[in-house]
Amino acid sequence: MLGAEYGRLAVHFAAALFDVRIGSQSVWVTDDLAAVAMWDPPGSTDDPAEDVESIWARYRAIAGKNTLRRIATYNDAVAAVAPSEAFWYLGVLATRPERQREGLATAVLAPVLRQADRLDIACCLETSTPVNRRFYEHRGFTQATAIVLPGGPATWWLRRAPVTAACIPVLTEKADVAGAGQRHGDSLST
Repeated sequence: MLGAEYGRLAVHFAAALFDVRIGSQSVWVTDDLAAVAMWDPPGSTDDPAEDVESIWARYRAIAGKNTLRRIATYNDAVAAVAPSEAFWYLGVLATRPERQREGLATAVLAPVLRQADRLDIACCLETSTPVNRRFYEHRGFTQATAIVLPGGPATWWLRRAPVTAACIPVLTEKADVAGAGQRHGDSLST
């Protein structure tokens, strides 16, 4: 999506994604900041707040027209497959490479997955790698729809239906997790 400008723009793009989501208190991190999940709550994109617009305006000033055109094309392709129902949207899930396969990503996903299940709301995301797709499928994101990206990689919209209490798998949390708005040292109580 960022193309040849990835090296220059990635940190700015990640910062914008974080800044937009921290205001909605939908960012979850491990206590040591080795993993993060950044979510959009249901309905959060219906009426973007003024500060959200200013965050993206700053990014637009840095990114340039070609990158913005690619992002718009990507967003349009994603919007074409997104459901009309309310859903939690996982915009970012990241774990430091040297800490992968320790259960950290599962731990930062768990609070929102539990809340979505309690409220009977689906969770959705998109991914462009088969490895990530398998990771998410193991966490219940089993409904896949292909996203058509002209000239882009194979990409899928994944949906996780809410799970009833009798069917909720136990997600092992190997890490302390803190949500947005909590001090870094506070752990999420489960």
